[in-house]
Amino acid sequence: MYLIIHSILTVLGSLALFIFGMKLLSESLQRLAGEKMRFYLSTLTSNRWRGLFTGLIITGTIQSSSASTVMLIGFVNAGLISVSDSIGLVLGANIGTTVTQWLLTLFGFSYNISSIALPLMALSFPLYFSSRSKHKSLAEFIFGFTLLFIGLQFLRESLPPIDHTSPIVEYLSGTSSQKSLSLIAIAILGIFITLIVQSSTATIALTTVLLGDGFISFEVAAALVVGENIGTTGTANLAAVFSNRNGKRTALIHFLFNLAGALLILPFFRYAVHGVELLSSFLLQNTDNELIDAPLKISLFHSLFNIINALIWINFTPFLLKASQYLIKPTFDIKEENVLKYNDSFITPVSEISIVQATKELQVMSLIIERMFTILPEMLLEKDDQKFKALSEEINSKESQIDKVEEELNKYLSKISENKLSEEGSRLINSITISVNNLESMADVCYKLARTIEKKNEMKAWFTQDQRNNLQEIADLVHNSLVIMQLHLSTNKSLSSEDAEKNEAAINIMRIRLVEQNMKDLQENTYPVISGNYYQQMIVYYEKLADHAINVVEAVNHGKKNIKKSL
Repeated sequence: MYLIIHSILTVLGSLALFIFGMKLLSESLQRLAGEKMRFYLSTLTSNRWRGLFTGLIITGTIQSSSASTVMLIGFVNAGLISVSDSIGLVLGANIGTTVTQWLLTLFGFSYNISSIALPLMALSFPLYFSSRSKHKSLAEFIFGFTLLFIGLQFLRESLPPIDHTSPIVEYLSGTSSQKSLSLIAIAILGIFITLIVQSSTATIALTTVLLGDGFISFEVAAALVVGENIGTTGTANLAAVFSNRNGKRTALIHFLFNLAGALLILPFFRYAVHGVELLSSFLLQNTDNELIDAPLKISLFHSLFNIINALIWINFTPFLLKASQYLIKPTFDIKEENVLKYNDSFITPVSEISIVQATKELQVMSLIIERMFTILPEMLLEKDDQKFKALSEEINSKESQIDKVEEELNKYLSKISENKLSEEGSRLINSITISVNNLESMADVCYKLARTIEKKNEMKAWFTQDQRNNLQEIADLVHNSLVIMQLHLSTNKSLSSEDAEKNEAAINIMRIRLVEQNMKDLQENTYPVISGNYYQQMIVYYEKLADHAINVVEAVNHGKKNIKKSL
């Protein structure tokens, strides 16, 4: 009994080490290439073929289809990629996930890489304590890479000798001679194992070891791979639970695509298995390395299955889109809206994506502030008490909304910062934080302007036509500042701040001129002192709005320059 428990725990421990190594490898690669991934995912989706190639490259780079699809869902949820554009990336991610299996085939099974694993870790260990995050991420990449193969080696050595009289082995070995229903059951087993382990790479590696040690036939192994291919969509669908409808649709398309591939191969399954066996025999005819036979078969089957499936469905992307729209219908329940429009309450493992979602929230805040700003001239001109009250209440409501968004967004940024970020990501978080605080201050200034107009009306202090004209002139300049700010917030490119600086300078000059003229008019009793006081307050508040707007532009540009450098 003790030996059985010890053997089970040893296998599970080996699998845990393998998964931990893969996780460390994937996360370090994400930090090393995080900014580039954001750039490629958000720009290289102009057509489905380019999207497929981009998904393949990114998934092959970060060694995790789950990470790339979760990242993709984040982009769709943030509105940076449409559901239609995401389909090609999903298909490419399915092909890219086979890269890890090929690495294991070429190095993990044919060579004893564990012999150089410890020296590699020793050489990279000093980098882990580097003050530069890229050096530290590089060290973690090497740690993850070596632990991945050490875990695989332990997994191969921890399995007990095969007992062909075992009922389980007899069932699995005999499945190939039974009906297709048995193979479907095996595929379903592969789905559940992958859902539990949350890693198709780990379960496929385990399947490869079982095949190599003779526990299962290749037909059973191939059926497990088909199931594991479906099971890997579980992570993305879990990440999409709290995303918006488009995020859910992208995750559903990932599942439907893999499920459809499994159903399509079912009638031709035995022919596919036989074809892969022939191809494997042909490739190995001049080699005596028997250890690579099982992993080569698995790699060939996994790759060919995903490539052919992608090439078929790339021509039917409109069907996949319509299917997702039919299964996840739009809803118009106002209760569904969150304080943060683009934030997932489910914390995805890809913290770099969360930064993109945070930048989208800045755009939402700027639109709310623009609406508050456009209400102010209406309040100055409105004579009807009920309409004036409605405008005032709208200002109050918008200001409260901005306060809530600012509070939740700062919490969200704090959560992102708890994860390991690249240097560029950390700087971008800082620029977003500065922007959030300035946008909230702009809402406060709009609120103060509205209260000033209210008090002016209560005190029956009226402005002259010249005062109204001057206020409209400076308001037009401030509105230009808001438009320039929104332009900088809405583009991925780093724009020149020259226009913003020129407009800010014009506002400052006008503020000085109007304040000086106001003091002169008060001395000459051109209008009552109380009117002059409210007039000057509004001028100062307008100038403060422009100051905060230029602060946002500078903060956003600072973050984008960092992204540009990293690319």
